[in-house]
Amino acid sequence: MSWSGLLRCTAMEKNGRTVISDSYYEGAFKLTRPIYLYPSHPAIYLIHVGGGYVDGDRYKSEITLQGGAHLIATTQSATKIYKTVKEPVQQYTVFSLDDQSVLEFFPDPVIAYERAQFYQETTVYMKESSTFIYGDIMTPGWSESGDLFRYDWIRSKLKLYYEGNLMLFDHLYLEPGTGMEGIMRMEGYTHVGSLFVISPFITKDFLQKFERMTARVPDSVHLGWSTPIIPGLIVRVLAHETYVIETIFQMIHQFVREECFREEPVFLRKY
Repeated sequence: MSWSGLLRCTAMEKNGRTVISDSYYEGAFKLTRPIYLYPSHPAIYLIHVGGGYVDGDRYKSEITLQGGAHLIATTQSATKIYKTVKEPVQQYTVFSLDDQSVLEFFPDPVIAYERAQFYQETTVYMKESSTFIYGDIMTPGWSESGDLFRYDWIRSKLKLYYEGNLMLFDHLYLEPGTGMEGIMRMEGYTHVGSLFVISPFITKDFLQKFERMTARVPDSVHLGWSTPIIPGLIVRVLAHETYVIETIFQMIHQFVREECFREEPVFLRKY
């Protein structure tokens, strides 16, 4: 199968420090050298060198964490989806987390422009002792008419396999042509963010503290959260601006790092 961009990366623990043991990329995907914001685990930046996704593009990323590895990953800039006339843009991402590994993945937002069609599928394979933290933001792009929601549709699926069993399936489908304003849809908001934290550190005490922390969320947004049948937390945020969701995700990410790993906040934005 031909890919517009293909990226593979493997992280391993070596002498108490996570290192990138193997990496490969081709096409429009690139990968930066690891940056050690903390001495024990690196941060990597995924780069798209084409400037945006266009009609028929297909991308695939595979990130593997071996036992005990801890990796932070983000993107260099927003994922821009431009007009798709014949075939939708497709993006597939596979994460594999071995025992006691930790992946923190916060890509920049997806921006869907006029007449864009975007299909995203994220598959996670993890162990009971591993931790998966993932934040995703969908936003409408500029259109010539000035109207919002001019993209055709966005479909984002997340499938999480826990000790080999499918334990979480999340499907976000946004199609402006069917109406975006009603209840159980965007309810008047324009931007949506989804945050997943699956970890053995998510206990009843953690959730009680998290519930108190959500009182700090501004009234201008709508935040809802739930717990899956495995130890974890799922958060959905509706807002009118990207930076508002990013700020809330940063607050939650900081809370998780402090409560679960006793580590200081990390700032991943590039500006």
